[in-house]
Amino acid sequence: MEPDKSRNFLWLALKVGGGVLLLLLLLFGGLITYVTMEKRRYDRLTDTHDLKQRAVSMGEGYVAERRSAALVIGITQRGKRAVLGFGRVSSTNAVPPDAQTLFEIGSITKVFTAITLARLDLDAKVKLTDTLRASLPEKAVLPPALESVSLLQLATHTAGLPRLPGNLDLSPGNLPNPYAQYRAEDLHQYLATAKPNNPPGKLRDYSNVGFALLGHVLSLKTGQPYEELVREAVLLPWGMTNTTMRPDEAQRSRLTPGHSPKGDEVPSWDFKAFAPAGGFRSCAGDLLQFIEANLRDAEGLPSRALVESRRARRVGEAGEFPLGWQSEVLLHGGMTIYWHNGGTGGYASFIGLNREQQIGVIVLANYGDAMAGRFDLDKVGMDLLKLGSRIALE
Repeated sequence: MEPDKSRNFLWLALKVGGGVLLLLLLLFGGLITYVTMEKRRYDRLTDTHDLKQRAVSMGEGYVAERRSAALVIGITQRGKRAVLGFGRVSSTNAVPPDAQTLFEIGSITKVFTAITLARLDLDAKVKLTDTLRASLPEKAVLPPALESVSLLQLATHTAGLPRLPGNLDLSPGNLPNPYAQYRAEDLHQYLATAKPNNPPGKLRDYSNVGFALLGHVLSLKTGQPYEELVREAVLLPWGMTNTTMRPDEAQRSRLTPGHSPKGDEVPSWDFKAFAPAGGFRSCAGDLLQFIEANLRDAEGLPSRALVESRRARRVGEAGEFPLGWQSEVLLHGGMTIYWHNGGTGGYASFIGLNREQQIGVIVLANYGDAMAGRFDLDKVGMDLLKLGSRIALE
């Protein structure tokens, strides 16, 4: 537990009494015990040269619980790669998915949006300190509380905006494809009366609408469509030819159908204004190339944009955060992990990397686990990332 969180916990303990205080102390003690045991378990790991087999066991366990599942695990470790496919591509194609099978990647898209911001900042086309008031058209109505929100705050989830806008249609009839009809005009309409959850820079509060707004602003300031900006900043430099928001006919033939948590086939999600928050489809092959670019130290603006996106920046009272990425320093090993997950109605995804140990993991599935509050895929990805820091592929 971080020091400031420990102080908050002790303050809370002093505010309550009796059995509640005892319960909190027991829980706190249990957390310390868990962290200690995890650290010891990690410290005891020896290189059994079987990370690939461990990944196979995890993948088989995942698809065994889900009929019609397609799962791909990609691992890159110190110059070696493994791509493992499980289940079947579709009800009419019984072969396992592979490195070229496409999935919706949901919120992993936010990492691409943030790197695009970093690249445009390096190119002096925008500044991280640019405010919404200076970035949106003069006719756009903004509440005073949002005028000073910066692009940096949008990219670090510290702008105070809620997860979703109040005018997003979440009626049962719209839920199968909730973002398909939400336009830039709707975003401006929402902003006119938006009420932030917190003052900008006060707290970190994950926001899909914040990233939709960030991508919209980047497009306005450059005069280029959002997808074109990402293609120039991220996709072309790293040869990610199968990462797209609008798959062509050949790519659609490699897109595995999505499924609800119950296993029913569901339609793909389409995006307009919310594309910067979750609109891309991709495959393990492309995402491994992207991870490996992040693991390397290289010259040039595309690589510098990756570095800038990972660099933690102080954002007001909220703390220090990278752009787009989630990051954490593991107590066992002192390793810094950069990661993000994604979830749409029919898909789940995880991407993570550890530069110190030169390992990265991508996990893609065609089940909308997040819709049921299940994060089994995240556990697979994070476990492989931790194990891979000590255990070789084979």
